[in-house]
Amino acid sequence: MLTCTGCGATKAEPDGTPTDHFPSEHCGQCPPWRCNQCGDPCSATNPCGCWVTFEGMAFADIKAHLAAAGFDLAIPT
Repeated sequence: MLTCTGCGATKAEPDGTPTDHFPSEHCGQCPPWRCNQCGDPCSATNPCGCWVTFEGMAFADIKAHLAAAGFDLAIPT
């Protein structure tokens, strides 16, 4: 398994997340760090106010957030 580049923790087995294939900068075992954007404390389990979580959000609202962030949401034809 890949090792967290923030704290060196290694996953015992794959869990179906992207970190099965790509190392993460931070994981749930990392101590809190200062957010580069707002300066507030941040952690993988308690993100700072800069983070927008899409959990429970309507799909149209998620698309609006991504479009506002500059992602091209056009479907190729």
